Amino acid sequence: MLQLLLTNKITEQELAELSIIMQQPENSAAIEASMKQSWQSDEHAEGELPNHIYESIIKDQRFLDVVTETSPKRSWLGQMALRYAVAAIILACCSLGFYFYNAGISTNVKHNNQQALHKENGLESNHVVLTLSNGEKIVLDQSANGQLGKERNALISKTKDGQIVYDLSSINVEANDHLIYNTITTPAGSTYQLILSDGTKAWLNAKSTLKFPVAFSKTDRKVVLEGEAYFEVTPNQSKPFLVEARAMQIQVLGTHFNVASYPDDQVVRASLVEGAIKAKHGQSTLLLKPGEQANLKNGTTVLDKTKFNLEEVTDWKNGYFIFRDEPITEIMKKVSRWYNIDVVYKGVNGNQAFGGKYVKSNSLEELLSSLELTGTVKFKIDGRRVTVML
Repeated sequence: MLQLLLTNKITEQELAELSIIMQQPENSAAIEASMKQSWQSDEHAEGELPNHIYESIIKDQRFLDVVTETSPKRSWLGQMALRYAVAAIILACCSLGFYFYNAGISTNVKHNNQQALHKENGLESNHVVLTLSNGEKIVLDQSANGQLGKERNALISKTKDGQIVYDLSSINVEANDHLIYNTITTPAGSTYQLILSDGTKAWLNAKSTLKFPVAFSKTDRKVVLEGEAYFEVTPNQSKPFLVEARAMQIQVLGTHFNVASYPDDQVVRASLVEGAIKAKHGQSTLLLKPGEQANLKNGTTVLDKTKFNLEEVTDWKNGYFIFRDEPITEIMKKVSRWYNIDVVYKGVNGNQAFGGKYVKSNSLEELLSSLELTGTVKFKIDGRRVTVML
């Protein structure tokens, strides 16, 4: 039953039964040993909880509500057992969904809470929008499945999985005298997938824009990205696939890679998952192998190459935030794009690093509450404005 608690598989009835068992003094030693063994088996755990984490949790009203309801007397439980019990209950049952690398707390809890929509003026503010070459806008996340439109005899349709597909089976590419472009834009809190006319798959992160030809030219396949996207490019040795991302150009023949090029980021990053990539900026060129990342910092003229963690780079595509020793300013930048908030700082050391994994479908309040449990940062929410402070 303790293992069910730690892995977040325990039912409400089983939790109540466990709490009753924990009230019995003769079970203290067994509970302590089991908790300790289960907790230390986690790959991120490093001994018992640090004092400031323990104090934050034990004073949390959510913990008191869970434990006190069925276990009003817990003085029998030794300090060691209490630490593991507190950590397990608050993490598994109170929807924190976040783990702290430095604190040695780890959990991967999924929740059913749905993110609230942030309403603003303008069609693009809270919908995924496809803009056709004639300026017509199609709200994709509200459109029914099936055919959505036609561009130069190219059929645009929406599959039952929500993907947008361009079908060129009835178009004569050789007869085109010029390219016509479509643009897809995602708002805060949404990702979207489309299949381009050559079969290439593209996933767009929140607050991103991809401009692409309905049918590619005879010499290359060029798209323009602002924001972040993951590409699975259909191989074509005679027609390279090009991504223009701010001042960086990425050239591939057929491969999987991620590009992050938000306007407010200081670095454009192209991360290669498989295959090969050529990244260019002016006279600077890099050839990448899988696991390598090309970086272009603002104000520089030379690309540099680094290694990257695959899970961290593709976390957004799989529905997670994953932070590994990231400055709070970088974390809040990603959070603001997803929850559509404005972030201000008050007396905060922007270089202070945090780590954690969080399910993006949960609420902003849950994420910020989890961060506050580190005891090193606090948040104040006022509408769309979030103040980060010590």
